Amino acid sequence: PDEDGGVDPARFNSHFGAMIMILMMSMFGTAMPTLLSFPEERPVFLREYSTNHYGTISYFVSRLAMEALVTFFQILVLLLIGYNMVGLQSGFFRFFAIEYGLAMSSTAVAVLLGCAVEDPKMATEFLPLLFVPQLLFAGFFVRTDLIPKALQWAQYLCSLTYGVRLALLAEFGECAKKASPVGFEMNPCKQLLTVNQVDEDERGLYWGILWMLFIVFRLCGLILLRKKATKFY
Repeated sequence: PDEDGGVDPARFNSHFGAMIMILMMSMFGTAMPTLLSFPEERPVFLREYSTNHYGTISYFVSRLAMEALVTFFQILVLLLIGYNMVGLQSGFFRFFAIEYGLAMSSTAVAVLLGCAVEDPKMATEFLPLLFVPQLLFAGFFVRTDLIPKALQWAQYLCSLTYGVRLALLAEFGECAKKASPVGFEMNPCKQLLTVNQVDEDERGLYWGILWMLFIVFRLCGLILLRKKATKFY
């Protein structure tokens, strides 16, 4: 709400859209290079694994450490540019933590898909499978309450869903607690949280699921990599 108690719907929607774009850029910018790197490095990894230079776990952990560091700086640069440009209301470090968690969970899915394919071209063909479901359940292009119930289960596998919910709480949580602005039957911030099925009491659950997706997809990627390492060509 403005200082006079009013809300400009166009400005409000633009602010929400800009926040979603920042989250999507953090997901795209970190997941895509990871998805393409695993198939490209596969021949080198299989050759060195077959000669006992290192094991799958050491290779996987070393890549994870490097990805975590690179992702940290990617998100930092992105947010240093976008935070003041968009005029985000939540604290810088709080939003940074949300973006970093989202980016690491997204790279985990990319690692799983990258370990499942052998050809970089095939990895490129899997990009829609990685990104499109995330966009559908983000709550911006399609309201989550309008998605058929038969498909709503898929949101629990999409890290962007929980990144958006955490970002909505950080950005609009305090606004949602205020009285309805002039000319509105319902507080637009509260309405935004409601239609996206965001509950402040479940903030901890959103964080837990976001990092659980990271762990599960990473472990599945490790299992796939270990299985394929036995098939050296």
